[in-house]
Amino acid sequence: MSTGLTPVMIAGLCFAYVGGVAFLAVGVYLSIRRGRIHPLLLVSIAAISFSWIEAPYDWAMYAQFPPALPRMPSWWPLNMTWGGGLPSAVPIGYISYFVLPAVVGAALGRRLVRRFGWRRPQSLLVVGLIVGFCWALFFNAVVGARLGVFYYGYVIPGLAIFEGSRHQYPIYDAIAMGVQMMVFTYLLGRTDSQGRNVIEVWADRHSASRLGSALLSIVAVVIVGHAFYAAVFAPHLATKLGGFVTEGPSEQLFPGIPNQPR
Repeated sequence: MSTGLTPVMIAGLCFAYVGGVAFLAVGVYLSIRRGRIHPLLLVSIAAISFSWIEAPYDWAMYAQFPPALPRMPSWWPLNMTWGGGLPSAVPIGYISYFVLPAVVGAALGRRLVRRFGWRRPQSLLVVGLIVGFCWALFFNAVVGARLGVFYYGYVIPGLAIFEGSRHQYPIYDAIAMGVQMMVFTYLLGRTDSQGRNVIEVWADRHSASRLGSALLSIVAVVIVGHAFYAAVFAPHLATKLGGFVTEGPSEQLFPGIPNQPR
């Protein structure tokens, strides 16, 4: 019996589940090995913690997914994703999506710092932004909008590629995602001689035990992740509510699901 899933959709689901579980497993292993929570595990926890914001983000961006994709329970705000609610692969998939470019950006940033003697904070932020932007552009514009894993019903005129077609992609989405990945790159790459990032250093100063420090680190990284995601989401919400997102195809994006109205 056909599930209605295309090979690209199946590959995307595998990337979400396998990649997300793999990063979590490696993060747990590294944490056990070093005797304290590892930055990789921290950013993985942060990514999955704010994945619920994807649904209102989809609503503001007019993002729609194929009806064949399994969905999360129809709870608010998860049901804000138009046409069936948030895909069930999103929470674990956020780890793969955000952490992979951050790992690449941190490794590349550190290498550039060693080779050219550049300042580490600025290098990690710039490299993280560039790698994150390129990754989001490839994943969302090519794998997503071009190959039909999801579409954007409307975009801001003049700020999208393939504008006016069902394959249109808003460039400002890649910028927003790049900023989020830039933060993760910094948290992974900016560590001290003990392998602690800035959040762990702060947590150690405010806790007398390793367990207390780990719990504080988790709470702090979740707050930081939410804060930056909210910051990059706010302009999208403002432009939608302001009526600036108006350019889109007249055709129906997915059979059986009406396009999200403006």
